[in-house]
Amino acid sequence: MKRKLLAIAVCMMLFVAGFEGLRADGGLGPWNHRTNPAFFAFGNREIFELGVSTSMGIGNSALGLSDVFSRVVVIDLDEVYADTPNDGLRVGASAEAELHLALQFGKLGFGLYTDAYDLSRTVIPRTFIGLLTQGNEPNQSYSSSAEILQRAFAQAGMFASYQIGGFVFAGKIGAFSPMLYSDENAEAGFMLETASDGTFRGEVFASGDIYTAIGEDGLQGLGFNVSLGLVRPDEEGNPRYGAGLNNIPLVAAKPGYVIEVEQLRYEFEATDLLDRLERGEEPFTTASQIGDVQTRPLDPSDQPKIHMPFSVSGFYRFAVPVVDIVPDAEVVFDNPVRLNAGLVVEGNIFPANLFSVGFGRRDYLWYATAGFRIPLRVFELALQVASVGTVPRGIFDASGLGATLSLALGY
Repeated sequence: MKRKLLAIAVCMMLFVAGFEGLRADGGLGPWNHRTNPAFFAFGNREIFELGVSTSMGIGNSALGLSDVFSRVVVIDLDEVYADTPNDGLRVGASAEAELHLALQFGKLGFGLYTDAYDLSRTVIPRTFIGLLTQGNEPNQSYSSSAEILQRAFAQAGMFASYQIGGFVFAGKIGAFSPMLYSDENAEAGFMLETASDGTFRGEVFASGDIYTAIGEDGLQGLGFNVSLGLVRPDEEGNPRYGAGLNNIPLVAAKPGYVIEVEQLRYEFEATDLLDRLERGEEPFTTASQIGDVQTRPLDPSDQPKIHMPFSVSGFYRFAVPVVDIVPDAEVVFDNPVRLNAGLVVEGNIFPANLFSVGFGRRDYLWYATAGFRIPLRVFELALQVASVGTVPRGIFDASGLGATLSLALGY
């Protein structure tokens, strides 16, 4: 019996030591190498680590989840219109996935990585929302256009790091392909004219180009870039502060295909619309569609030069009793330029290091997160759930959801 109790006690001590020996992640580990390649050197596995993570988020600036997932869906049209910002109803979505193998031999580290991400954003004009929710007036014309942004890249490469002079210096080089990349000419919109006799005519249109490296002849259009980063560890070897230069362009990708939306228009005209709907008839007296959507290969002279957006990032970790407080920021030089910034509070001793909370804005989406993880030496699993919105108020209205799942194995 005594031996059993002793064995249990030893196992419990090893279990607790396994937790206490691992620091809080705070977004400063290999999973987050996209903002600083030096994070590869700060995994919780001392020799090697195989890690994978995936995340997604979607939000809008008007409807909350309670409006959509109720047993009885009741949407107040006046409220939707009132909650729509003056610059339009914003809908944003992002998704990311990454896989890495990191090896560490003393001060030297190296390994391989692959990652992909997708960023989508649409701004629907407030005038269009008003037309749907507030109705129209006779003898009036309505028109507006919507903003469309689509960025999707896949990348793979290798990295190396070295600790010298009290800093960890790191770099990575990768080949990337634009999976979907919208041109500046991509847009959608509508036009509507009404008459006093109840007749109205209008059109909905879309046009623009979306470039892609994937087509009938396989992958065409690889580019190359490098990222550089440094991190200053503290006395215990944990990241204290650091900065990164990400996606420094070397060779532009020239995608071999284009998805062309050639002046796609749907034109319609109707009279006595409500009466026609009540009788079960077609709503429009006349309707026609023109334009086309096609994917075709590009001539070498027509292939655009595309780079992954260059960014500058930095962080500082404030270590206080029980928790670490980590603010970070990143300026992304895309079109348009955007600022990503956040704050993470995470426990730094067991059992507080099982939990984390965060707040910030990343890739057009505001978020508030709550996280839980199992930080064992040979196995680590982390889950974060987020309330997401395209405006700060959206995270409190639950106008979107997000989640991140991360897994690492090693020793």
